[in-house]
Amino acid sequence: MLFFLACDPSQIDFKEDSDAPAIVAAPAYDPLSGLAWTFASDAGNTARILNSSGAQVRGEVGAQGWDGRDDSGMIVSTGDYTVEVGEATTSLSVVRAGLVAAYADDDDGTTALRVPLYWHRAGAVQAASEAFSAVASIDQGGVVTPLPDVGASLGLPAAGEGEPLAYRWDSRPVLTLTFGDESGLGAANLAAGELSVVAEGWTVLGGSPAAGTVTLQRDTALGATLGVTEETLSIEVVSTGDDGTVYPVNTLAVPMRVYRVLGESTWYEEGDLYRPWVAAIDPALRAIEGTGPTREAALDALVSWVYEDLDLEYDTRYGASAYTTYVRNDWDRAHFDMSAFIDLRYGTTVNCTDCAGIIVGYGNMIGAQAEYAIIGWNFDLNYILAIGGDEYTHCPFGNGGCGFSYHAVTVSETLGAVWDATLALDGDDDPGSEPNELLMVHTIEPTEYLDRLSPDRATYDYQAQGTMQ
Repeated sequence: MLFFLACDPSQIDFKEDSDAPAIVAAPAYDPLSGLAWTFASDAGNTARILNSSGAQVRGEVGAQGWDGRDDSGMIVSTGDYTVEVGEATTSLSVVRAGLVAAYADDDDGTTALRVPLYWHRAGAVQAASEAFSAVASIDQGGVVTPLPDVGASLGLPAAGEGEPLAYRWDSRPVLTLTFGDESGLGAANLAAGELSVVAEGWTVLGGSPAAGTVTLQRDTALGATLGVTEETLSIEVVSTGDDGTVYPVNTLAVPMRVYRVLGESTWYEEGDLYRPWVAAIDPALRAIEGTGPTREAALDALVSWVYEDLDLEYDTRYGASAYTTYVRNDWDRAHFDMSAFIDLRYGTTVNCTDCAGIIVGYGNMIGAQAEYAIIGWNFDLNYILAIGGDEYTHCPFGNGGCGFSYHAVTVSETLGAVWDATLALDGDDDPGSEPNELLMVHTIEPTEYLDRLSPDRATYDYQAQGTMQ
């Protein structure tokens, strides 16, 4: 595609018997684009700009081009103008191309699946039908109003901030962009100048600036892994001359932050509360950036993040939970206080029910289906390295405290695998004695997990997903 930013008359061969126009120039111009309108002509090197009434607007436009201002230095209004170069004339449309809103959609999961986000402190969920980025007007006082950056806060975005988005990792998002029809320079005049949109890496599915909206879809998937995509979509508004030459009119930016999740929430519980929380998945997905898009890989990575990076430590005094409770002492009804955990409201000392709740909570939010299981009862321990600890021991509670009354872990719904962020196992041939070999509990077969955890006959006695607040 050929963009003319300027024309050098010496490089254009105007032949008397050719069909070439006497003036070569873009048919549309946006005076707030930051570009200069230029021309080439066989009729001279100076142009004059006239308004629709035939009155002079700008007396001399030379090789440096026109900046959209009249002879008094004021930016001209939108509308139709005539350009004179000697005896030759051509039409010029002054337009204002700017965006007032951007909407994100999907195609029912065929190539794109959007997952609405939840702001827990405000109790608000994204409405998929509303814009994720918007401004009141495309310009004010001659100054362009761009679509805003995505808000830095992980709470509800403040006025004037853009919202983050969440899509399945392999999605090719569908966006609809709305052009403003009014400007400080007058009506946007987008029906003039044969305007269209080009976006590198995106395909226009329909619409046009003249129609007021343009719908595009990303040509490639957001990524091959889980994580966070932060990019600015560059929209080129162009005009096409009678000879097919394409000219730039304006470049518009759409700042985006997209969370690449495994899929929709896999919580069994329904309701907005069980959608992905922005404040939860933002740090989690940044921490596991680059993780393969499988449940096993996602839960493995979450275990490593919680165990190694969050500065949590095991409660070796009481073994008490800080963030998870069993409702009415029902082992099938673990309740994880995600709100409190995000703020570390109750400190950094945790136990197994907390760690299982953390992995179940974060995992299901990003689409990695998980449950917790209770292992019982009153069993001795082989050597373990508790979260936050610095040495292996089989007596985490000191002399006389060489076992667990019970233990909570994260499991798959069929009990086909175990994950545990509370502790690392001894991975050598003899987990009941020293020396010890670090074995993170990543997708371990359930029987092997029990054999390495305890010399006793511990069993999996309860399994559920629980609830969250």
